[in-house]
Amino acid sequence: MNVKIDASSVLAIAANLFKTCLLDAGRTEAKRYFKELEAGRELYLTEMTMTDKSTIKVRLQLMPQEFRGQLNFSAFKLQLQMLCAELVKVIQAESEPIVMSDDSGRQLMFNIPAISNIDGDFNALLLGADLRRNGELILQLMFIDPEQYRVPESTTAQS
Repeated sequence: MNVKIDASSVLAIAANLFKTCLLDAGRTEAKRYFKELEAGRELYLTEMTMTDKSTIKVRLQLMPQEFRGQLNFSAFKLQLQMLCAELVKVIQAESEPIVMSDDSGRQLMFNIPAISNIDGDFNALLLGADLRRNGELILQLMFIDPEQYRVPESTTAQS
């Protein structure tokens, strides 16, 4: 069964699950989840019943390849909190998010970056979603090259 979820719903699901399953989890449990993600394993988050009575499993992947600096639990949690705050802003504004997708519309990437500067290292975290597996929604936390979001110094000096 192919999952049919619109982009706004994916944002709401992600923001809610990140908060309840990761950010509100106890420190020991959250660190264990981070270690699973860091090791390249998918983290099972929940099973949801859709409006049509079908169910989908929601899983999470971490793609840390573009992270700059030392990715540890504290940096991950900070970045995730920032991403959730950005997702909530878009949801509350009821604006249509900027979404890039593959030709089938089954792989999504939301252009809602969480930009951080930790010890001089800039990072950008984005949310992706993979709907290609039957009955599953794979949420993806993707660190991408942050340079595309950096404001040139000459522009900031003139402000």
